[in-house]
Amino acid sequence: MCWRAPYVLARALGLFATTSKLMIKTVLGRFDDAERALLVQLLPHLASDDLLVMDRGFPAVWLFTLMQQRQLPFLARIDGNQWPAVENFLRSNLSETVITQPVSASARRQAQAVGMTLTAKTLTFRLIKVVLSTGHIEVLATSLIDANAYPSQAFAELYHARWNIEEAFKVLKHRLYLEQFTGELPESIRQDVHAKIFTANLAEALAREAYDTLPDNKAARYYPNVTYILNSLKTKLFSWLIQRVPHDQVLELIALYARTLERKRPDRKASRLKNRISPKPRRQYR
Repeated sequence: MCWRAPYVLARALGLFATTSKLMIKTVLGRFDDAERALLVQLLPHLASDDLLVMDRGFPAVWLFTLMQQRQLPFLARIDGNQWPAVENFLRSNLSETVITQPVSASARRQAQAVGMTLTAKTLTFRLIKVVLSTGHIEVLATSLIDANAYPSQAFAELYHARWNIEEAFKVLKHRLYLEQFTGELPESIRQDVHAKIFTANLAEALAREAYDTLPDNKAARYYPNVTYILNSLKTKLFSWLIQRVPHDQVLELIALYARTLERKRPDRKASRLKNRISPKPRRQYR
C-alpha cells in the first residue's frame, strides 16, 4: 500500500476464470509493485491444463521463460515496440510464425529481482496475426506452438474471452466500489478487497444457477442481471454470514433472478475513451 498520496493506494491482481466468471485467487501489494511481480505469486495456483490469457502489459522474456519452465501455457497480446521479432513479423506477409531467441542476462536479472531463477537458455513462442473488424492487426503470443493441435483460427476467440475480465472489472469498480477503501491500514484494505470479491463471486454463482433454469430459447438471448443481484444481496449478505441460510429462501431468490434478465450482446463494441476522467479515491474514515 502507498501513503505518499493524499489517499491510500494499493495494487491488486487476480486469476479470473473467464468461463465461470469467478475470481479464483487474488494478491494485494503496494501501489508501486509491478503487475508482473504480483503475477509470479499467482503462478503456483495454475496447472498445466490452464491457459493464462494476459493483456499487452505483461509480455516479458523473463516471464514467458519462467512460465515455460513451469509448463504453464500462456496467450498474450504483444506489441512490437520493444520486441524486434514482433516488429519484423508485422512487416512480413506471414500469418503466424515461431520465434526462438536467447534468454539474455538482463532477463535473468529481472527474474532474480522477484526471487525466480531462469534455467533455460532460449525462449520459443508462437506469434499469430489477428485482423480485427476495424482492419487493425493485433499480434498474439502463445506457448502453444503446435499448429496442428492448436490452429491459429482459434486464438482470436480465445483472446476475446478477456472481455469477461473487463466486465468483472466494471462490477468490482463501479458496482462494488472496490477502489473506495473504508480504512487506511493494510489489513483493512485486504478485508475490503476480499469481501467485495467474495460478494461478486456469490452474485455470479447465483446468476449462473438462475441461468441454468432458463429454457434454451431464452438462455440463448438473456442472462440474469448481475447488478440487480448485487443490489438485492445488500440487505441479505450480512445475515447470511452469521446464520444458516434457509434453503427455500435461496431457491426463491434464484427464481426471482431467473425473471430479472438482460439481453446478451455478444457483438457489442465500445471505443475506449482516451480522456475519460477516473473518479479519485476518497479519504478513508471510520
